[in-house]
Amino acid sequence: MSYSIFEDTVAEMTGQELEAAALRNPPMFLPLGVIEAHGPHLPLGTDVYGSYLLCRLTRRRLAERGVESLIAPPYYWGINFVTGAFPGSFRVRREIAEGLLSDILDTVLESGFTRVFLVNHQGDLRHKQMVADVVRAKHTAGHAGVQWLDDGASPARLEQTGEEPMWRLYDPPEEWRGRLKTHGGETETALVGRYFPELVNWDEQEHLAAAYLSAPELAEWRRGGEHAPKVTPLGYHGDPHPSYDEWRYYDHHAKAMADAVATALSEND
Repeated sequence: MSYSIFEDTVAEMTGQELEAAALRNPPMFLPLGVIEAHGPHLPLGTDVYGSYLLCRLTRRRLAERGVESLIAPPYYWGINFVTGAFPGSFRVRREIAEGLLSDILDTVLESGFTRVFLVNHQGDLRHKQMVADVVRAKHTAGHAGVQWLDDGASPARLEQTGEEPMWRLYDPPEEWRGRLKTHGGETETALVGRYFPELVNWDEQEHLAAAYLSAPELAEWRRGGEHAPKVTPLGYHGDPHPSYDEWRYYDHHAKAMADAVATALSEND
């Protein structure tokens, strides 16, 4: 698989090709992420690669069913509050991140695509609140086809039920349910190691120890600013030595995501 986050996205199409595709009105996936520190072993773009990969795997699953779908270029200028003090974590003001995401969605909608599924790979609460506000605003403006594709972890974190129209929930197998395992830990190390191995600093990874946080430590880490580096000086927590099959998290989630999108499309038939 190419390391380019533009491969298989509409960035590789011409304007005329995109215009012709809009007449067929396939669903459009929008990968969401940030550029932030993930420890000394993983690249800053880990979250972007994660959401991009989920979209590609989901698109592949849909294609096996004969369902066309497209992927927008990844949005990677989201909000880093918790990790903002670490080197390499790009900080973007809330109003800038929100305006940019809103403009991207407007561009997709004005191009004729009415079903847009946001796929997020950034757990920062302030980032999620921003994304939720943008999606709600699109619904208020009459764009009910814009939905956040999620396994149910994000609505719970945002104190929502998941039954709100902004959500399109999918149901992965129980053992693969829930949030990613920690930050720069098992699941994300497995992601990059499996699909983008040249981006892993294997020499650093070899010597890293597991660093799990207690509930009080996690609460302190989430305070961000100067607090996070005191809890995780190297910028990761969890175990950077995943089990051999941890990368299957993405396969299982993509299959469930494809099921949910196919259901959503059938509801409109």
